[in-house]
Amino acid sequence: MPHLKDETHEQQSLLAKYTRDGIEPEMIGVTEGRLHHYRRLVFNVIRESLSSTYPLTVNLLTQKEWSVVCQEFFESHDCVHPQVWRMPEELIAYIAEHRQDLHERYPQLEDLLQLEWLEAEYYMMKDRNFPEGSSKDPIAAPWNLNPESEIASFAYPVHIKNARFISPTDKGNYYCLIFRQRTSGKVKFMNLSPFLAWLIATLKADESISPQELFPVIAKEFGVEDEALLTEQLGNFFDKLRSDEMVK
Repeated sequence: MPHLKDETHEQQSLLAKYTRDGIEPEMIGVTEGRLHHYRRLVFNVIRESLSSTYPLTVNLLTQKEWSVVCQEFFESHDCVHPQVWRMPEELIAYIAEHRQDLHERYPQLEDLLQLEWLEAEYYMMKDRNFPEGSSKDPIAAPWNLNPESEIASFAYPVHIKNARFISPTDKGNYYCLIFRQRTSGKVKFMNLSPFLAWLIATLKADESISPQELFPVIAKEFGVEDEALLTEQLGNFFDKLRSDEMVK
C-alpha cells in the first residue's frame, strides 16, 4: 500500500486535532461553516460508545458530570486501542488519573466501571470450547466448568445492588462469578460467598480434582465438618451452575 503524501497526512492530522480541541485550523479545500459537523459526528460516536458500555455509570453520575467526563476524555486522552469497541476500557484509567473527585464522591465508581467493562469484554470475547465430556458426579468427580468465566472481587456490591443506593457503609469483600452462556450468549453475574469463590477458583485451577477431595481442606479452612450437609449444599449449588450453563 502506498504511503500518504506528506500534504495529505498533514491535512488529516489537522482535521483530527480539530475534532478533539475545536480550534479551527487553516485547511485546504474546506467549505466555510461546515467543518464543525465533523467534530460533532466524531464526538457523538465516542459518547455513544461510552454511554452504551457504561449505562449504570451514566445512571450513577449526574447528567452534567457524565457530559463533562465524555468531553474531557474526548479532547485530552490519546486512545491506544484501534478498535472502537475497546476504546471505552481506557476511560477507567482516565477517570482514576484525572478525576479523583468523582472517586471521592462515588467510592463505588471504580468497581462499577470494572464490572461494566467486564460485561462488554465477555460479550465480545472469542469463543472458548468446553472440555470434552460432562460432569458425572457433583461431589465425587471433577466439574466441567465453563471456560468463559472468571471470579472478580469488589469492595462494593455493584453486582447485586443499584449503585445509586450504595454507601460507604457497604464497603467489604464481595465476590462475583462472571460467565457467558453458550446457547444464549448472555453474560451472567452470580454473587458468591468467600467459600464458593474459593471452591470455584480451586476447581478451575486443577481440573482433575473433585469437591470430595477438598473436604479435608474445607473442614480445616472453613470449619465445615458435616459432610452430609456439605454434600447437600454443594449438590444444590452444582445444579444451579448447570442450569445456568456454568457447568456442563
